[in-house]
Amino acid sequence: MKRFLCILLALMMLLGMAACSAAPAESQQQSQQSAAEPEVNTVVDLMGREIKVPEQVRKIAAIAGPTYEMVFMLGSAEQIAMVKSGHTDSYPLANLTNPRLESMIGLAANPSSSVNIEDYLKHDIDLVVYYDNEIELKKFDAVDMAAVVVSKNTGLIASLEEAKALTIDGFIEKLTQPLDILSTALNTEEARAEYEAWSKYCDEKLRMVYERTKDIPMEERKTVYWGNTWGEEIRSTYALKNRYYEVFLAGGQLIGPEENSNFPEVTAEQLYSWDPDVILVDNHGGLPGLVMESMYRENGKWYTLSAVQNKQLHRIPAGVFFLDKGTTTTLLVLWMATILQPELFADIDMVEEVKYYYSEFYEYELTDEQAQNVINGWVIDDE
Repeated sequence: MKRFLCILLALMMLLGMAACSAAPAESQQQSQQSAAEPEVNTVVDLMGREIKVPEQVRKIAAIAGPTYEMVFMLGSAEQIAMVKSGHTDSYPLANLTNPRLESMIGLAANPSSSVNIEDYLKHDIDLVVYYDNEIELKKFDAVDMAAVVVSKNTGLIASLEEAKALTIDGFIEKLTQPLDILSTALNTEEARAEYEAWSKYCDEKLRMVYERTKDIPMEERKTVYWGNTWGEEIRSTYALKNRYYEVFLAGGQLIGPEENSNFPEVTAEQLYSWDPDVILVDNHGGLPGLVMESMYRENGKWYTLSAVQNKQLHRIPAGVFFLDKGTTTTLLVLWMATILQPELFADIDMVEEVKYYYSEFYEYELTDEQAQNVINGWVIDDE
Protein backbone atom coordinates (compact mmCIF):
# COMPACT_ATOMS: atom_id res chain seq x y z
CA MET A 1 0.00 0.00 0.00
CA LYS A 2 2.81 2.39 0.98
CA ARG A 3 4.61 1.50 -2.24
CA PHE A 4 1.44 2.27 -4.26
CA LEU A 5 1.06 5.68 -2.58
CA CYS A 6 4.70 6.53 -3.39
CA ILE A 7 4.19 5.65 -7.06
CA LEU A 8 0.97 7.70 -7.18
CA LEU A 9 2.67 10.70 -5.60
CA ALA A 10 5.56 10.45 -8.08
CA LEU A 11 3.12 10.38 -11.03
CA MET A 12 1.27 13.43 -9.73
CA MET A 13 4.54 15.34 -9.41
CA LEU A 14 5.52 14.42 -12.97
CA LEU A 15 2.15 15.54 -14.32
CA GLY A 16 2.43 18.82 -12.45
CA MET A 17 5.88 19.48 -13.86
CA ALA A 18 4.65 18.73 -17.39
CA ALA A 19 1.74 21.13 -17.01
CA CYS A 20 4.05 23.87 -15.72
CA SER A 21 6.44 23.43 -18.62
CA ALA A 22 3.55 23.35 -21.15
CA ALA A 23 1.97 26.60 -19.85
CA PRO A 24 4.83 28.93 -20.85
CA ALA A 25 5.09 27.23 -24.25
CA GLU A 26 1.35 27.69 -24.86
CA SER A 27 1.55 31.32 -23.68
CA GLN A 28 4.52 31.95 -25.95
CA GLN A 29 2.66 30.45 -28.92
CA GLN A 30 -0.36 32.68 -28.27
CA SER A 31 1.91 35.74 -28.05
CA GLN A 32 3.55 34.84 -31.36
CA GLN A 33 0.15 34.42 -33.04
CA SER A 34 -1.01 37.75 -31.64
CA ALA A 35 2.14 39.49 -32.88
CA ALA A 36 1.69 37.98 -36.34
CA GLU A 37 -1.86 39.35 -36.69
CA PRO A 38 -1.81 43.03 -37.71
CA GLU A 39 -3.90 45.38 -35.63
CA VAL A 40 -7.01 46.58 -37.43
CA ASN A 41 -9.43 49.48 -37.25
CA THR A 42 -13.08 48.62 -37.95
CA VAL A 43 -14.88 51.19 -40.12
CA VAL A 44 -18.53 51.27 -41.22
CA ASP A 45 -18.60 52.74 -44.72
CA LEU A 46 -21.35 54.55 -46.64
CA MET A 47 -22.91 51.25 -47.72
CA GLY A 48 -23.14 50.06 -44.10
CA ARG A 49 -20.36 47.50 -44.58
CA GLU A 50 -18.02 46.78 -41.67
CA ILE A 51 -14.49 46.97 -43.05
CA LYS A 52 -11.32 46.01 -41.20
CA VAL A 53 -8.68 48.57 -42.15
CA PRO A 54 -5.03 48.19 -41.08
CA GLU A 55 -4.46 50.42 -38.07
CA GLN A 56 -1.52 51.98 -39.89
CA VAL A 57 -2.38 52.60 -43.54
CA ARG A 58 0.73 52.60 -45.72
CA LYS A 59 -0.49 52.64 -49.34
CA ILE A 60 -3.79 54.02 -50.58
CA ALA A 61 -5.57 53.65 -53.91
CA ALA A 62 -7.97 56.62 -54.22
CA ILE A 63 -10.04 55.48 -57.19
CA ALA A 64 -13.65 56.70 -56.94
CA GLY A 65 -14.42 60.18 -58.30
CA PRO A 66 -13.37 62.84 -55.78
CA THR A 67 -11.55 60.56 -53.34
CA TYR A 68 -8.02 61.71 -54.23
CA GLU A 69 -9.02 65.24 -53.19
CA MET A 70 -10.61 63.93 -50.00
CA VAL A 71 -7.58 61.88 -48.92
CA PHE A 72 -5.26 64.75 -49.86
CA MET A 73 -7.25 67.24 -47.78
CA LEU A 74 -7.08 64.92 -44.76
CA GLY A 75 -3.28 65.04 -44.83
CA SER A 76 -2.49 61.57 -46.22
CA ALA A 77 -0.98 62.61 -49.55
CA GLU A 78 2.23 60.68 -48.86
CA GLN A 79 0.30 57.43 -48.54
CA ILE A 80 -1.49 57.78 -51.89
CA ALA A 81 0.10 55.39 -54.40
CA MET A 82 -2.65 55.01 -56.99
CA VAL A 83 -5.41 57.22 -58.41
CA LYS A 84 -7.96 57.04 -61.19
CA SER A 85 -6.28 57.62 -64.55
CA GLY A 86 -6.70 61.20 -65.68
CA HIS A 87 -6.43 62.53 -62.15
CA THR A 88 -2.63 62.60 -62.41
CA ASP A 89 -2.57 65.52 -64.86
CA SER A 90 -6.07 66.92 -65.52
CA TYR A 91 -6.32 69.48 -62.73
CA PRO A 92 -3.56 72.11 -62.66
CA LEU A 93 -4.14 73.00 -59.01
CA ALA A 94 -4.01 69.35 -57.97
CA ASN A 95 -0.51 69.20 -59.45
CA LEU A 96 0.53 72.55 -57.98
CA THR A 97 -0.58 71.53 -54.50
CA ASN A 98 1.02 68.07 -54.80
CA PRO A 99 3.86 67.71 -57.35
CA ARG A 100 4.00 63.94 -56.57
CA LEU A 101 0.62 63.46 -58.22
CA GLU A 102 1.90 63.29 -61.79
CA SER A 103 4.17 60.35 -60.94
CA MET A 104 1.44 58.29 -59.22
CA ILE A 105 0.02 55.16 -60.81
CA GLY A 106 -3.09 55.97 -62.85
CA LEU A 107 -5.65 53.17 -63.09
CA ALA A 108 -8.50 53.18 -65.60
CA ALA A 109 -11.70 52.73 -63.59
CA ASN A 110 -15.32 53.79 -63.50
CA PRO A 111 -18.38 52.78 -61.43
CA SER A 112 -19.15 49.78 -63.63
CA SER A 113 -15.66 48.61 -64.66
CA SER A 114 -14.24 45.23 -63.67
CA VAL A 115 -11.57 45.12 -60.95
CA ASN A 116 -8.31 43.36 -61.78
CA ILE A 117 -7.19 42.61 -58.23
CA GLU A 118 -3.59 42.05 -59.38
CA ASP A 119 -3.33 45.77 -60.12
CA TYR A 120 -3.70 46.39 -56.40
CA LEU A 121 -1.81 43.38 -55.04
CA LYS A 122 1.36 44.05 -57.02
CA HIS A 123 1.59 47.54 -55.53
CA ASP A 124 0.94 46.38 -51.94
CA ILE A 125 -2.16 48.54 -51.55
CA ASP A 126 -3.71 48.19 -48.11
CA LEU A 127 -6.63 50.67 -48.42
CA VAL A 128 -8.78 51.20 -51.50
CA VAL A 129 -11.36 53.99 -51.67
CA TYR A 130 -13.74 52.61 -54.29
CA TYR A 131 -17.13 52.90 -55.97
CA ASP A 132 -20.36 51.47 -54.50
CA ASN A 133 -20.27 48.43 -56.78
CA GLU A 134 -21.13 45.41 -54.62
CA ILE A 135 -19.96 42.79 -57.13
CA GLU A 136 -16.53 44.35 -57.64
CA LEU A 137 -16.07 45.10 -53.93
CA LYS A 138 -16.23 41.34 -53.26
CA LYS A 139 -12.92 40.96 -55.14
CA PHE A 140 -11.20 43.05 -52.49
CA ASP A 141 -12.93 41.08 -49.73
CA ALA A 142 -11.63 37.84 -51.26
CA VAL A 143 -7.99 38.87 -50.71
CA ASP A 144 -8.59 40.61 -47.36
CA MET A 145 -7.85 44.04 -48.82
CA ALA A 146 -9.70 46.90 -47.14
CA ALA A 147 -11.98 48.75 -49.60
CA VAL A 148 -14.22 51.52 -48.28
CA VAL A 149 -17.01 53.42 -50.01
CA VAL A 150 -17.41 57.12 -49.22
CA SER A 151 -19.39 58.26 -52.26
CA LYS A 152 -22.43 56.92 -54.10
CA ASN A 153 -22.89 56.84 -57.86
CA THR A 154 -26.55 57.83 -57.53
CA GLY A 155 -25.95 60.54 -54.91
CA LEU A 156 -26.51 60.65 -51.17
CA ILE A 157 -30.22 61.45 -51.38
CA ALA A 158 -32.64 58.68 -52.34
CA SER A 159 -35.55 60.66 -53.82
CA LEU A 160 -36.82 64.12 -54.69
CA GLU A 161 -39.28 63.84 -51.80
CA GLU A 162 -36.38 63.27 -49.41
CA ALA A 163 -34.51 66.24 -50.91
CA LYS A 164 -37.51 68.53 -50.46
CA ALA A 165 -37.97 67.37 -46.87
CA LEU A 166 -34.33 67.90 -45.88
CA THR A 167 -33.51 70.21 -42.98
CA ILE A 168 -30.28 72.13 -42.68
CA ASP A 169 -29.24 69.72 -39.90
CA GLY A 170 -29.95 66.72 -42.12
CA PHE A 171 -28.09 68.21 -45.06
CA ILE A 172 -24.98 69.00 -43.01
CA GLU A 173 -25.01 65.47 -41.58
CA LYS A 174 -25.19 63.93 -45.07
CA LEU A 175 -22.52 66.26 -46.38
CA THR A 176 -19.99 65.57 -43.62
CA GLN A 177 -20.57 61.82 -43.15
CA PRO A 178 -18.29 60.63 -46.01
CA LEU A 179 -15.28 62.54 -44.69
CA ASP A 180 -16.01 61.35 -41.16
CA ILE A 181 -15.82 57.76 -42.44
CA LEU A 182 -12.65 58.39 -44.44
CA SER A 183 -10.84 60.15 -41.60
CA THR A 184 -11.70 57.21 -39.34
CA ALA A 185 -10.28 54.79 -41.92
CA LEU A 186 -7.05 56.79 -42.27
CA ASN A 187 -6.77 56.71 -38.48
CA THR A 188 -4.25 59.50 -37.96
CA GLU A 189 -4.41 62.42 -35.57
CA GLU A 190 -3.98 64.78 -38.51
CA ALA A 191 -6.89 63.27 -40.43
CA ARG A 192 -9.26 63.56 -37.45
CA ALA A 193 -8.10 67.11 -36.69
CA GLU A 194 -8.60 68.14 -40.32
CA TYR A 195 -12.04 66.57 -40.34
CA GLU A 196 -13.07 68.38 -37.15
CA ALA A 197 -11.86 71.76 -38.45
CA TRP A 198 -13.49 71.20 -41.85
CA SER A 199 -16.85 70.06 -40.45
CA LYS A 200 -16.92 73.15 -38.20
CA TYR A 201 -16.23 75.35 -41.24
CA CYS A 202 -19.02 73.67 -43.24
CA ASP A 203 -21.47 73.98 -40.37
CA GLU A 204 -20.80 77.70 -39.86
CA LYS A 205 -20.89 78.66 -43.55
CA LEU A 206 -23.94 76.59 -44.48
CA ARG A 207 -25.96 77.82 -41.52
CA MET A 208 -25.07 81.40 -42.45
CA VAL A 209 -26.39 80.80 -45.98
CA TYR A 210 -29.50 79.10 -44.61
CA GLU A 211 -30.37 82.01 -42.32
CA ARG A 212 -30.23 84.41 -45.28
CA THR A 213 -32.25 82.34 -47.76
CA LYS A 214 -34.71 80.30 -45.67
CA ASP A 215 -37.60 82.77 -45.96
CA ILE A 216 -37.33 83.56 -49.68
CA PRO A 217 -40.66 82.62 -51.37
CA MET A 218 -40.41 80.22 -54.30
CA GLU A 219 -41.69 82.86 -56.73
CA GLU A 220 -38.71 85.09 -55.82
CA ARG A 221 -36.13 82.37 -56.36
CA LYS A 222 -34.33 82.28 -59.70
CA THR A 223 -34.90 79.08 -61.64
CA VAL A 224 -31.77 77.03 -62.29
CA TYR A 225 -31.03 74.33 -64.83
CA TRP A 226 -27.92 72.22 -64.12
CA GLY A 227 -26.65 70.90 -67.44
CA ASN A 228 -23.96 68.37 -68.28
CA THR A 229 -21.73 68.74 -71.30
CA TRP A 230 -21.59 66.09 -73.99
CA GLY A 231 -20.22 67.52 -77.22
CA GLU A 232 -21.89 70.92 -77.75
CA GLU A 233 -25.12 69.84 -76.04
CA ILE A 234 -26.46 70.89 -72.65
CA ARG A 235 -29.46 68.55 -72.69
CA SER A 236 -28.05 65.99 -70.27
CA THR A 237 -28.61 66.79 -66.61
CA TYR A 238 -28.72 65.15 -63.19
CA ALA A 239 -31.66 63.56 -61.44
CA LEU A 240 -33.42 66.49 -59.77
CA LYS A 241 -32.98 64.94 -56.32
CA ASN A 242 -29.18 65.13 -56.47
CA ARG A 243 -28.81 68.92 -56.61
CA TYR A 244 -32.18 70.15 -55.39
CA TYR A 245 -31.24 71.05 -51.82
CA GLU A 246 -27.90 72.74 -52.65
CA VAL A 247 -29.65 75.07 -55.11
CA PHE A 248 -32.56 75.69 -52.70
CA LEU A 249 -30.12 76.47 -49.89
CA ALA A 250 -28.33 78.97 -52.14
CA GLY A 251 -31.61 80.78 -52.80
CA GLY A 252 -32.66 79.23 -56.11
CA GLN A 253 -35.16 76.74 -57.48
CA LEU A 254 -33.79 73.78 -59.45
CA ILE A 255 -35.74 72.68 -62.50
CA GLY A 256 -35.35 69.54 -64.60
CA PRO A 257 -36.71 66.03 -65.09
CA GLU A 258 -37.88 64.19 -61.97
CA GLU A 259 -36.72 60.74 -63.12
CA ASN A 260 -34.02 59.05 -61.06
CA SER A 261 -31.60 57.93 -63.79
CA ASN A 262 -28.02 59.20 -63.45
CA PHE A 263 -27.96 61.52 -66.46
CA PRO A 264 -31.50 62.03 -67.80
CA GLU A 265 -31.77 63.92 -71.07
CA VAL A 266 -34.22 66.69 -71.87
CA THR A 267 -35.44 67.94 -75.22
CA ALA A 268 -34.83 71.43 -76.56
CA GLU A 269 -38.60 72.00 -76.25
CA GLN A 270 -38.49 71.15 -72.53
CA LEU A 271 -35.57 73.47 -71.88
CA TYR A 272 -37.31 76.31 -73.72
CA SER A 273 -40.55 75.68 -71.82
CA TRP A 274 -38.68 75.95 -68.50
CA ASP A 275 -36.64 78.94 -69.80
CA PRO A 276 -34.36 79.01 -66.72
CA ASP A 277 -32.99 82.24 -65.29
CA VAL A 278 -29.60 80.62 -64.71
CA ILE A 279 -27.85 77.67 -66.37
CA LEU A 280 -25.01 75.96 -64.52
CA VAL A 281 -22.63 74.27 -66.95
CA ASP A 282 -21.18 71.13 -65.39
CA ASN A 283 -17.75 69.72 -66.21
CA HIS A 284 -19.14 66.17 -66.48
CA GLY A 285 -18.58 65.29 -70.12
CA GLY A 286 -15.47 67.43 -70.38
CA LEU A 287 -16.46 70.23 -72.78
CA PRO A 288 -18.01 73.08 -70.76
CA GLY A 289 -16.05 75.78 -72.58
CA LEU A 290 -17.23 74.51 -75.98
CA VAL A 291 -20.85 74.30 -74.76
CA MET A 292 -20.85 77.86 -73.43
CA GLU A 293 -19.29 79.20 -76.63
CA SER A 294 -21.91 77.37 -78.68
CA MET A 295 -24.83 78.56 -76.52
CA TYR A 296 -23.72 82.20 -76.66
CA ARG A 297 -23.37 82.10 -80.45
CA GLU A 298 -25.60 84.79 -81.93
CA ASN A 299 -28.70 83.39 -83.61
CA GLY A 300 -27.68 79.90 -82.51
CA LYS A 301 -29.94 77.13 -81.24
CA TRP A 302 -30.14 78.46 -77.67
CA TYR A 303 -29.76 82.17 -78.30
CA THR A 304 -33.25 83.25 -77.19
CA LEU A 305 -33.15 81.46 -73.81
CA SER A 306 -33.37 84.00 -70.98
CA ALA A 307 -30.18 82.70 -69.34
CA VAL A 308 -28.29 83.14 -72.61
CA GLN A 309 -29.71 86.60 -73.30
CA ASN A 310 -28.84 87.76 -69.78
CA LYS A 311 -25.35 86.20 -69.77
CA GLN A 312 -26.29 83.82 -66.97
CA LEU A 313 -24.35 80.71 -68.02
CA HIS A 314 -21.97 79.77 -65.21
CA ARG A 315 -19.38 77.03 -65.39
CA ILE A 316 -18.98 74.90 -62.24
CA PRO A 317 -15.74 75.92 -60.51
CA ALA A 318 -12.81 73.48 -60.32
CA GLY A 319 -9.64 73.32 -58.25
CA VAL A 320 -7.99 70.18 -56.89
CA PHE A 321 -11.22 68.59 -58.15
CA PHE A 322 -14.62 69.93 -59.25
CA LEU A 323 -16.13 72.08 -56.50
CA ASP A 324 -19.49 70.29 -56.52
CA LYS A 325 -17.85 67.05 -55.34
CA GLY A 326 -15.51 65.92 -52.58
CA THR A 327 -14.90 68.28 -49.67
CA THR A 328 -15.73 71.55 -51.46
CA THR A 329 -19.55 71.50 -51.70
CA THR A 330 -19.75 74.28 -49.10
CA LEU A 331 -17.65 76.53 -51.34
CA LEU A 332 -19.97 75.67 -54.23
CA VAL A 333 -23.06 76.66 -52.22
CA LEU A 334 -21.44 80.00 -51.35
CA TRP A 335 -20.57 80.56 -55.02
CA MET A 336 -24.14 79.76 -56.14
CA ALA A 337 -25.57 82.06 -53.46
CA THR A 338 -23.56 85.01 -54.83
CA ILE A 339 -25.05 84.33 -58.28
CA LEU A 340 -28.65 83.59 -57.27
CA GLN A 341 -29.06 86.17 -54.51
CA PRO A 342 -26.31 88.76 -55.10
CA GLU A 343 -27.92 91.40 -52.86
CA LEU A 344 -28.06 89.03 -49.89
CA PHE A 345 -24.45 87.93 -50.36
CA ALA A 346 -22.78 91.17 -51.43
CA ASP A 347 -20.36 90.75 -48.52
CA ILE A 348 -19.03 87.42 -49.80
CA ASP A 349 -15.78 87.71 -51.79
CA MET A 350 -15.36 84.36 -53.50
CA VAL A 351 -11.70 84.97 -54.33
CA GLU A 352 -10.99 85.42 -50.62
CA GLU A 353 -13.18 82.43 -49.69
CA VAL A 354 -11.29 80.16 -52.10
CA LYS A 355 -7.92 81.45 -50.90
CA TYR A 356 -8.91 80.83 -47.27
CA TYR A 357 -10.09 77.28 -48.05
CA TYR A 358 -6.84 76.39 -49.82
CA SER A 359 -4.71 77.86 -47.05
CA GLU A 360 -6.68 76.25 -44.24
CA PHE A 361 -7.41 72.82 -45.68
CA TYR A 362 -4.82 72.22 -48.42
CA GLU A 363 -2.01 74.24 -46.76
CA TYR A 364 -1.39 76.03 -50.04
CA GLU A 365 -1.34 79.80 -50.57
CA LEU A 366 -3.15 80.78 -53.78
CA THR A 367 -2.63 84.04 -55.60
CA ASP A 368 -5.71 86.10 -56.49
CA GLU A 369 -5.32 85.00 -60.10
CA GLN A 370 -5.20 81.31 -59.17
CA ALA A 371 -8.28 81.69 -56.96
CA GLN A 372 -10.13 83.36 -59.82
CA ASN A 373 -9.09 80.48 -62.09
CA VAL A 374 -10.73 78.07 -59.62
CA ILE A 375 -13.95 80.09 -59.79
CA ASN A 376 -13.75 80.05 -63.59
CA GLY A 377 -13.50 76.24 -63.68
CA TRP A 378 -9.76 75.76 -64.13
CA VAL A 379 -8.97 72.38 -65.71
CA ILE A 380 -6.38 71.20 -68.20
CA ASP A 381 -8.36 72.05 -71.36
CA ASP A 382 -7.95 75.74 -70.42
CA GLU A 383 -4.16 75.59 -70.43
